[in-house]
Amino acid sequence: MNNNKHIAIAVIVGASVLAYWMAKPSKDEHQFVSAMSETEQDDTAAEYSGAASVIDSGGEKATPADQSVEPRSAEKENSDPELESVTRQLAQISDAYEAEIQYPPYSKPITASSKSYLEPNYFNVVDVPVLDGAHTASISLAKFRFFYPEPVVVLLNTKLAVNNINYEFYEPTSKQVLAIEQTDSKTLEIQTSEDWPQEIRIKATIDFEQGSDILTTDFNFFVPSARLLSAGAPTSEAADMLIPVQMEVKQGGIYRVRANLYSQHGDVIAALNGKSKLAEGNDELVLKAHHSVLSGTDGLYLLKDWVIEKMSGFPGEKASYGISEQDTIPLAPFDLSTLSQEPYSPSAEEQQRLKFLRQAANQ
Repeated sequence: MNNNKHIAIAVIVGASVLAYWMAKPSKDEHQFVSAMSETEQDDTAAEYSGAASVIDSGGEKATPADQSVEPRSAEKENSDPELESVTRQLAQISDAYEAEIQYPPYSKPITASSKSYLEPNYFNVVDVPVLDGAHTASISLAKFRFFYPEPVVVLLNTKLAVNNINYEFYEPTSKQVLAIEQTDSKTLEIQTSEDWPQEIRIKATIDFEQGSDILTTDFNFFVPSARLLSAGAPTSEAADMLIPVQMEVKQGGIYRVRANLYSQHGDVIAALNGKSKLAEGNDELVLKAHHSVLSGTDGLYLLKDWVIEKMSGFPGEKASYGISEQDTIPLAPFDLSTLSQEPYSPSAEEQQRLKFLRQAANQ
């Protein structure tokens, strides 16, 4: 019976968390950093992971013999600390989701601490033990996604003296070797090739003065599927500021473009994203900023931290990525008074999800 109860709790938690994360904008950045094994990184999920974990309750606290013990009521006898803990956590998830849907999914307020938004191409460096755990070392790259024809610069981080490093670049599934480089320097720059695959693993066989060891890490490589050329002057439509962005598309398909909106002084305001089917050649996609994220700003904005993603068009097809010709694009001044002040109304689907979470939390 107790096992059935635990299973029911797990189902409630799992279903609720699934419903919550379905409503979050999908994340394109999964980084793989490994030393003999891979470690997957997902920055966005960390924000609410504490609310989704299950906390095991401990046993009853011992009571001294000379101390009177309050008789336990039937309600206390039937209480379940584990279930109460799960209920609290589900309530936290539903509260977080309710706050999330106060803003439209295409225009979310963010702050300087929103690392996953501010560094969408972040490479996660992990120090690992080497030489039987006596020391540590790591491989670092400037970013996780590289684009042809830019070179890849590899840096070995360690305090140990190095005699030689043999680098092997290969596709992790087929084991096809793309390049082999040898150096006695802790920094290596390698030129890329247009026919390289998307997923590439680096294997570094390092000869330290005290012995040898191996480090591995992964990165992604793309020939750009599109180039973002410029952003037009913002216009208004009801409660939204519309920002048209011009694209040069090499591969037609459904594109999602993401960028962060900043004040002219460099303060981050919101994460914007737009999705549209684009044809080969020159095409346009629109980003929108809801008035609720623009409150207190002066109408002078910058766009940066670009992610241009060609989404998978069918099962088995991998997403690909494009680049922006400019890291930062200043926008023409915008008159905030042209926006209506109507609040965002969560969609029927979002309201259904919230209702489900609230019901699960009250069980």
